[in-house]
Amino acid sequence: MLENGYSYDEPDRMPNNINITYFDIFMYVVAIVGHFIDLGLDINVAVQYCLSRKMMEFGWTLVFILLPAFVNTAVSVRMYSQDKQQDSLSNEFTKRKWLRIFILVLQMAPILRFADALIYAIKSRRAAYKRDQASQRMYYSLMLKEDSDAALLRIFECFLEAAPQQVLQTSLLMRQNDQLAIHQLLSICSSIVGMGWCLAAYQRAVRYAQQNKNNITWHGTAFQVAWHFLVTLSRITSISIIAYLFPYWTVLACTIHILIMTTWLQLVDQSTFCSQNKLAEFFFSLALGAVYLFTYILPVEGRTRYRYALYYSTCGIQNVICGILWFLFVDEEMRISIYFYPVLVISIIPYMLGIVFMLMYYGCFHPKVSVTLSVSFKGDDVEIS
Repeated sequence: MLENGYSYDEPDRMPNNINITYFDIFMYVVAIVGHFIDLGLDINVAVQYCLSRKMMEFGWTLVFILLPAFVNTAVSVRMYSQDKQQDSLSNEFTKRKWLRIFILVLQMAPILRFADALIYAIKSRRAAYKRDQASQRMYYSLMLKEDSDAALLRIFECFLEAAPQQVLQTSLLMRQNDQLAIHQLLSICSSIVGMGWCLAAYQRAVRYAQQNKNNITWHGTAFQVAWHFLVTLSRITSISIIAYLFPYWTVLACTIHILIMTTWLQLVDQSTFCSQNKLAEFFFSLALGAVYLFTYILPVEGRTRYRYALYYSTCGIQNVICGILWFLFVDEEMRISIYFYPVLVISIIPYMLGIVFMLMYYGCFHPKVSVTLSVSFKGDDVEIS
């Protein structure tokens, strides 16, 4: 919506009502348990491949478990380093150094942040009962900080581990519909359920943590969940069907896509997250470039809608091309199988619906503020207020 001809993203801020509910605490517990379930099902399908002597499938599944976990651990260590430099009060759960190292070695970086956020939520709630408003707001602020860090780590987990894992397992499921199908389906379903919510939760957490911005309503969050879930589902399906048709060309195309996006990030949208170390900065951009295979997140502050328009129009064209290639080049055995038409539909229709939800979100629910510009001249200077 435009007023007076100008529209701007409205900055989010920590709300005045900072009451922690049992539902908030429950959601943190769900996030922790959900992480273990998702990881367990992925490990299970890897074990099943090993027991069935399918060592190539086992190897790729293991790579898509371990590599993203190492990335998450590296990002988490960088976060802890920044916290230490800033003398942060954060990391309640991980003040015991040996415990932090133990959990990071086990590649469970998001669990640390969720655990800290859960502890601060409980402390904020206790402070509210004691009518200690200063402590209540302090712990609430720390909870938001941990929540936003956990959400970023969850994004890397979702789109460097879960999404590639889904592409792999979906293409293998279509190629080898055998006794392992139930294990593959469980791994696919456990990963895809949380993806839309993951991105919406990240954006909501970041907005809450920024004191100068207005918060997204629950209606807006619901539209974001639908938007990201549908678009991601379509992207995963599109890449999966191309991986089924042309596995090696798919690896090459994804590699080129990642390198192009990494170059773009280094030249145009460079993040300050690892700016002190050029090598770490490059690898962070590389990780984001891999995330961009499936979705887009802003590495720096700026207008979102125009960047989304460019990204999603490009991905939409890619999805249509994938659907056409699937229709033209799939083998006869697959053409008469139960997968042929469903994957063709899922590669395109959810994407279109996701774009509709995105447009509805930006048209009706995205926080905006309108301003009136006044121009005054003082000597040779021009002031705009």
